[in-house]
Amino acid sequence: MKLKLAFLCLIVFSSHASAEQDTLLYLYEPTLSPQQQDVFDRMINHASNLEFEVASALSESLLEAHQVEREHNLELYGQLMINHGIIRSATLDYEQGLVAIEDGLGHLEHNRNPFSPALVKGIMAKAIAEFYLNLSERAKDTFRRAQHILHRNKGVYDSAQLQVISWLTKTSLKQGEVLAADREQRFSLRVAEQAFGPKSVELIPFLNNLGAYFASRGSTIPPMMQTNARLQRDLLFRRSINMYQRAVAIIEQNFGEDDIRLVMPLRGLANARILQITNRKYAEAALTRSLEIVNSHPGSDLTERAQAMVDLADLYTITMDEKASDLYLQAWDLLQDNEQTQNLAKQMFGSPQRLFPSRNGALYLDRRPDAAEAGDDLFVRIEYTVTDQGKVSHVKVLEKNGGVRAFIVNTDKDKKFKKGDILKCAGWAAPARNKARGNVLEGNYPINWTGPVYLK
Repeated sequence: MKLKLAFLCLIVFSSHASAEQDTLLYLYEPTLSPQQQDVFDRMINHASNLEFEVASALSESLLEAHQVEREHNLELYGQLMINHGIIRSATLDYEQGLVAIEDGLGHLEHNRNPFSPALVKGIMAKAIAEFYLNLSERAKDTFRRAQHILHRNKGVYDSAQLQVISWLTKTSLKQGEVLAADREQRFSLRVAEQAFGPKSVELIPFLNNLGAYFASRGSTIPPMMQTNARLQRDLLFRRSINMYQRAVAIIEQNFGEDDIRLVMPLRGLANARILQITNRKYAEAALTRSLEIVNSHPGSDLTERAQAMVDLADLYTITMDEKASDLYLQAWDLLQDNEQTQNLAKQMFGSPQRLFPSRNGALYLDRRPDAAEAGDDLFVRIEYTVTDQGKVSHVKVLEKNGGVRAFIVNTDKDKKFKKGDILKCAGWAAPARNKARGNVLEGNYPINWTGPVYLK
């Protein structure tokens, strides 16, 4: 089967939020009568099952039951009001949620020290509502207040602040303050190391998360950038790789070199290498080892084995290695065992998936093309055919207001050039074949913010 696709290149910015349950972590557990405790327990149960409207109604009934005594028990009423605001926030009604949380905090703060740890849950719920209402600067200040209270009561490296740091990172990224977000993540590692020890097993999930964070950050900086940005990109990937390598070392030391827990950091390590573009042989080594561990582990199921095969096959596809086809077929055959695994096979192979790059990146031009007017978005609309082997052919430019920048050799059969070689343009339809200007697979080409240096 052949699949013909036409697409328009766009730069898309998106955000992903698991908003429904973000604030539920900060629900108070007030002291209630047995009857009201039953209502509270049912509220929690419905909220946990994402039945927020029912939970909200139960929360309102708790508030109504304590209206008479609200002035006599400010703390209880404040906790109930904050909980109601949290439930409203879980319904995505952040405006009403924020109003209720602030009201509840006012009751809690009335007779309390402003640095009381009892305020932290309410403050965090308030900050999260502000975050989702795009009140980023307010949210950051509120998160900082919660962190300050924890510092005053339990010290600068108290592990209870790790969730606060995570939210401060999200807020900084939302504001485009990426360097501030990086600092927060580095500080979270220091906190975790102080809490658990630099070589502790408890540190492994933090190292995996930080490895993913720094790899993701590095991938946002195009390799064709000026020196400072390129150095920052390299630093981020080095940090990512270091985090994963530390996780691998801790697991090996505590559980052995064939432990199934190695799979996650090995997959992360491979992904970082892929995103980094250079030294992809190390990615292959990591994914090969991951596959060997999964295959040799008696507790591994079919889906884990198939996923490890697909991971390695995806890498081979990205690097245009023909070994990908055999691995995909092995994974497919493995998943034909039962109806459940067959459904997974359909999810994995039922439709084309974009592997690399994971999103459209920015292209840097040294001048605006003649065909584009000032203020116009630059685009190239192309049509091409994808064969059943996943190879691209019959590429045709349908419409554009930009120019062709370079040609890339996409075959091992060229008599003069290697796969991945960059060839300067002789015209819009043909490359200059005098010499290669570098190789995109090897990364050995000089670049600056405008792109490959030869283009200047």
